[in-house]
Amino acid sequence: MNKIALALILLILPFSLAYTSPRKKVGIVLSGGGAKGVAHIGVIKALEELNIPIDYIAGTSIGAIIGGLYSIGYTSEQLETIVKQTDWINLLTDKVSREKIPFPFKSNDSKYLVSFPFNNSEKNGGIIKGKNISQLLHQLTEGYQNVTNFDSLPIPFACIATDMARNQKEVIRFGKLSEAMRASMAVPIVFSPIYSGQKVLIDGGFKDNLPIDVVKSMGADIIIGIDVQSELSDADNLHSIAGIANQLMLMICQSSLDESTKDI
Repeated sequence: MNKIALALILLILPFSLAYTSPRKKVGIVLSGGGAKGVAHIGVIKALEELNIPIDYIAGTSIGAIIGGLYSIGYTSEQLETIVKQTDWINLLTDKVSREKIPFPFKSNDSKYLVSFPFNNSEKNGGIIKGKNISQLLHQLTEGYQNVTNFDSLPIPFACIATDMARNQKEVIRFGKLSEAMRASMAVPIVFSPIYSGQKVLIDGGFKDNLPIDVVKSMGADIIIGIDVQSELSDADNLHSIAGIANQLMLMICQSSLDESTKDI
C-alpha cells in the first residue's frame, strides 16, 4: 500500500468511526514480504495509539504470523520484543541447540552448514523441515492450542496458504493455529510443506499475498491493507541461484497481488 494513502487512512479513520452508528467493523490485511514483515508491527502500533479497534485480521506468510499472534492478544510492544529476542539464524534451521546434543555427535555437528533431506521414506519436501520455527509458534500460541475455530479467538483471524496438490488458495479458519501460521510461510524447497490429509500446504503468497476478499467476507466494513512485498530486482542482481529463486517468487506473488486488488 502507498505510504501516503496509509497515512491518510490512519488520519481519517478515527473520525469516520466516531461519527458512525453503529460502529463500522475494521479489518486489517497483512501481506507476505519476508523480513519486511516487521513493518506490520509498526502499523499495528499506530492503530493502537489512535485507539482504532481491529475486529478482523487476515494475513499471508509473515503477515499470518504477525496477525495470528496479534489475534490472540499480543500487543505491538510484545511483538517487537519477540522479533528482537528471537535467534533467527537458529530458528531458520533444523539444528538442535548444542547443549541438547549427545556428546558423541557434537564433534560432527559443526561440519555441516545444512543437511539435505533425500530420504524419501519421510515427508520432508524442503531443505528445512521447520522444526524450530514450529516449536516457537507452538510456544507462542500456548493457551490457544485447543481452539480450533479461529472466529473464537479474541480477534477473529484467517490466514492463507497454497494447496500444491490442487493448485488453489487455501483459506484457513479452522484447525491448529500454530500449524496454520507455519503452513502460510512455508516457502517451497526452502521449508517443508505442511501435509494435512490430501492437502500439501505451502506459502500463501503464491495464490493471494494480500487477502482483502477474505477479511471482507469475515464482515469488515473498513479494510486496511498493508503490503510489504519487496520490489522486483533489476538485471544486475540476478546472477545467483538465490537471487533468481527470490525473483521468481516475487513475480508469482506480484501476480497474485494484482489479482486480489484489481477491483479496488
